[in-house]
Amino acid sequence: MTIEESDFRLSPSSNTASDFWDLELLVTVKSTKKEENSIPKQKFKNVGYGLSLVSAVKRICNYRIQHKHRGEAITLAQYLKEYIQLLKELKTSILDTTSKPQLLD
Repeated sequence: MTIEESDFRLSPSSNTASDFWDLELLVTVKSTKKEENSIPKQKFKNVGYGLSLVSAVKRICNYRIQHKHRGEAITLAQYLKEYIQLLKELKTSILDTTSKPQLLD
């Protein structure tokens, strides 16, 4: 089984029913050739092995903020506000928090 969205992929770390995941994030890869018309490609790159689901979700939030503000300087307050908001959005998309345990707290 693989969990996949547009910018990440989570795969079980082993074939057993463990709680650990390997995380791949979508990155842009520029061609090593010096051609003027070479088009950058996007592919998934492994960025973490044996992560808990909570840790993987936190890394996904960080990744999304980094790509939203690429090349910009933002304040710590702005980063934390966006980080907490992304965690809430992912949490509500995963769980109905009124009837399920608090997985990402």
